[in-house]
Amino acid sequence: MKIRSKLLLAVLLEIALTIVIVILWAYQGAQNELEQLARDLLRAQTDFAYAVCDRYNQRYGHPTDELKEQISAVRIAIDGYIVAIDNSDTADKGKLIIHPTDTGENLNNPRFPHIQKIINRIDQAGKPDRYSAYDEYHQETGARGRQGERKIVYYMYYKPWDWILLSSAYERDLFQSADVVRHRTVEAIAAVAILTVIIMTLSIRKILAPLRQLNQTSQEVANGRLDATFAIDSQDEIGELARSFNKMLQSLQHNLRITQEFEIARRMQMEMLPETPPNLPGLQLEAASLPATEVGGDFYDFITLGPHQLAIIVGDVSGKGVSSAMVVSAALSAIRFAAEGHKAPAEILGLANRRLSVDLQRGMFVAAFCGILDLARGRLLYANAGQTLPILYRNGEAMLLPSPEEGDRFPLGIRRQIDYGERHIDLAAGDMLVFYTDGIVDMMNGESEPYSFDRFRASVHRHAQELNNSVIPGLIKDAEKFSGSRDHSDDITLLVARFEGVPPAVRDEPENGKAPAALVFAENRGEVRLSIPSQHGYEKMAMQAAAELAQMLGFRAERVEDLRTAVAEACLNAIEHGNKLNQMNRLDVLLKPASNSLTVQVIDNGSGFALKPQHEISLERKISGEESTRGLGLFLIEKLMDHVEYKVLPELGHVTTLRMDKTDFEP
Repeated sequence: MKIRSKLLLAVLLEIALTIVIVILWAYQGAQNELEQLARDLLRAQTDFAYAVCDRYNQRYGHPTDELKEQISAVRIAIDGYIVAIDNSDTADKGKLIIHPTDTGENLNNPRFPHIQKIINRIDQAGKPDRYSAYDEYHQETGARGRQGERKIVYYMYYKPWDWILLSSAYERDLFQSADVVRHRTVEAIAAVAILTVIIMTLSIRKILAPLRQLNQTSQEVANGRLDATFAIDSQDEIGELARSFNKMLQSLQHNLRITQEFEIARRMQMEMLPETPPNLPGLQLEAASLPATEVGGDFYDFITLGPHQLAIIVGDVSGKGVSSAMVVSAALSAIRFAAEGHKAPAEILGLANRRLSVDLQRGMFVAAFCGILDLARGRLLYANAGQTLPILYRNGEAMLLPSPEEGDRFPLGIRRQIDYGERHIDLAAGDMLVFYTDGIVDMMNGESEPYSFDRFRASVHRHAQELNNSVIPGLIKDAEKFSGSRDHSDDITLLVARFEGVPPAVRDEPENGKAPAALVFAENRGEVRLSIPSQHGYEKMAMQAAAELAQMLGFRAERVEDLRTAVAEACLNAIEHGNKLNQMNRLDVLLKPASNSLTVQVIDNGSGFALKPQHEISLERKISGEESTRGLGLFLIEKLMDHVEYKVLPELGHVTTLRMDKTDFEP
């Protein structure tokens, strides 16, 4: 045999052996993956059963027949299923609660040692909720002649009902397809081995060394070492293959870095946005930010400036990738810092601009809109730094908010000294504001035609009338329908604010000892009505109003102070014990002046109001610490007022009535 033939045979042998090794390695990996997938399937089914039980527990508080049928209907592979076993410390411990055929049978006996072992494990662990593990055993009491077969199970403890949820399946059923592949693989390997033996001859190790190195490096790459390279410097086909493979690895490394950068930027961008809009009376808010196929720089924020003021920030950073995500972080930090002093929108943008003009790299800038909603006045005060202006929907018409007439409009970060202008609009009940970035209006269809502002405004007009539904999903659906794809090259950020009108609860707190201006004085009856939130501090409004009215009626100063104390205690008692500090339940205070008296009624619509105590309170024992101070407020009220009455009226709620009479020494 010639040397050339021997070399050819040696190469064939090495290739054949390499193929065998790769096939075996791939098969073993696939086998392990398949086994893990089988276990994951059992775990997923058990998690499903747990979730179903939890949902029914939250809805009904107990298991139902519908739940049992839903779990019992689940099948895993061929003969696999889910069961529920009673694990309560009663005679029913080990009883099958859910089973396709044997419901009611008790498995807590020596015939089922694997079940007893599972029960003991859970009990020894202290029955923690979601306690779970895998187990394996051989079926000894199965049906249809499958005794002796190996079973794989996954169980989880459901504490609310003291159940053990267990998913099981026969190993043979789970790996049936894998066995077919295994047999065929073994046959293929055997054929290759026989062929290799037939053509085997002396191998020239020096000639085959590059191929062995190629195989070794391939395995390293398969194991995740993407920095591996082929150190082969030959001019033959093996050398060309090595150089091509090295180029492929370099491209793969580059793409991996880009992917990692993309994921980091996307995560940074999403983590900086608010999780949920704030909940303010008189205002409905919704927001959504859809990341693009490339990381953009959209951002938004809600900054609460007071009980009835909210700053809304919407912006877009130039550029894409990690750098834009970092700029978003810097922009939000600068704007939030600038808003700490409850400044006006133009001042907030100006302060943020001065900071960003120093921090940002050359060529980077931030377009931003800053608006402050004053719910007490029904007004939006805003300033704009190169961002798209919001759309106002009012009385069936969608219009663009006008730009501030004075001041600059440059984006943040371009130059240090910029004076932004401001403008305001008065809002009416039913008005809707739509804040957005240019990502949605710039979406393209298949003909490279942009979605455009006009189409977006028409979409706003179409969906704004859906008062009971979220507006944003409809706006996004219209844009995606136009573009023909859910993928977009730029971020899409949308915020919708529906103004429901100035809430009746919004009152200015008293200043410098004056009664609140929001009180309503009924001239025809001489009564003063006040509605306040169930929140500490608002009792001062009722206290001050009662004192002002008592002074007007001519009560002496010490009696006015008694009234202030009694009204404050009554309001605090109603806020804390009647409405339980629930701001959704309001507190009503009615002041009724008469010629010789002043009556104050405190009305709460909560539950659990502490009624008049049934025993005499000892002030000395409470002061000395011998008794709890509970009830001291009611004691003070009764001692300070001439008449105190507690009633529960179905149409009103709990009513505390205080009356202070004029004495002979008062005019």
